[in-house]
Amino acid sequence: MMTMTDDVLNTESSNSELQALRHQIDGLDEQLLRVLSQRAQLVDEVGRYKKARGLEPLDMVRWQQVLNAKKSRAAELGLCPEFIDALYNLIHEYSLHLESKSE
Repeated sequence: MMTMTDDVLNTESSNSELQALRHQIDGLDEQLLRVLSQRAQLVDEVGRYKKARGLEPLDMVRWQQVLNAKKSRAAELGLCPEFIDALYNLIHEYSLHLESKSE
């Protein structure tokens, strides 16, 4: 028979486990943000390179190669390719914005 004390201990244990999992997610989110920031810095460099050489920000052939490779890798890792498609389209849109603003 469970007592109220057992119930409280089980709840506290579950909350502690949940908090630990959330803490791990927060750590991964921090890593994602740092990597996205590093990526944005590189995109800015690419934008300056392209601008100096009169190249257009969008290289559709390169973009399709990148997107297909990311979706294929996502599938290998058990991630939903549609999610990766949407995510990378957002990243790409932001990257084009950054490239066009590069000086």
